Amino acid sequence: MSVHPEGKQKKTAFVFSGGISLGSVQVGMAKALFEHGHFPDFCVGASVGAINAAYLSGNPTLEGVLELENIWLSVRRSDIFPIGLLNSVLRILRKKNYLVSPRGLRKILRKNIQYTTLADSRIPCLLITTDILTGERVVLTSGNVVEAVLASTALPGIYPPAEVGGRQLIDGAISANTPLSVAREYSATEVFILPAGYPGTLDKAPADIIGMFSHALNILIGQQFLRDVEEQRRNVAIHIVPPLLQENNVIFDFSRTGEFMARSYESTKQWLESGGMARFGTPGRPITPSHWI
Repeated sequence: MSVHPEGKQKKTAFVFSGGISLGSVQVGMAKALFEHGHFPDFCVGASVGAINAAYLSGNPTLEGVLELENIWLSVRRSDIFPIGLLNSVLRILRKKNYLVSPRGLRKILRKNIQYTTLADSRIPCLLITTDILTGERVVLTSGNVVEAVLASTALPGIYPPAEVGGRQLIDGAISANTPLSVAREYSATEVFILPAGYPGTLDKAPADIIGMFSHALNILIGQQFLRDVEEQRRNVAIHIVPPLLQENNVIFDFSRTGEFMARSYESTKQWLESGGMARFGTPGRPITPSHWI
């Protein structure tokens, strides 16, 4: 924690958004930020961002980022989403509300996160989930870190809800994909937002099911993001690290992890070296809130 020139205490938060496989983008961003001397006093994460937030809260150093980079490079889609036709059909026939067991993700988290409870992290870690019954945003700051991450990443229909503290919790992106307001409520004076991706307007409609689903989800997330930034920028210094424009057919694709990390590292480095922190702007080709016809 540092001090503002006028003597006020400065508290910096890194906010990691959701984005499924594009969580790798945030690793390249964090690497560039750390190399340029920007470190978090605490981390906030939702969905896949909860994985990055939890790991870096345990080792908030450049060494920690490099370790996280290697973990991401080792992950395959079959490790996270082992979707087989037979098992999926059986779960549907048995009236299950999910397609995939979180067993594989739990194994990866237990192997790589080197602390047990959120209270044991080197800097505070706040993970965002959603109560499936009430729709409330639930912020986890204590309890088993692996189970907290599993709750924040419990993508509805894909993974089962996670039970924490007597609540049935699902993916944090549903209630707060970019939990900027949580960082503010935890007294942040400066926030670096590390978006996994950002939707822009399209020249033509997506051609496949995954592309259509991805873009629809990204529209929802993008509108939420713009509202949150506009509401909070009067109260806190916000730095939006330039995201990669969302490609609608890659959110379940882990084969391009190295490429995405390298691209986000270079774009973040260029942004920092060109004085990007001194300028405020929202990313890309934004989706306008409404249009009447």
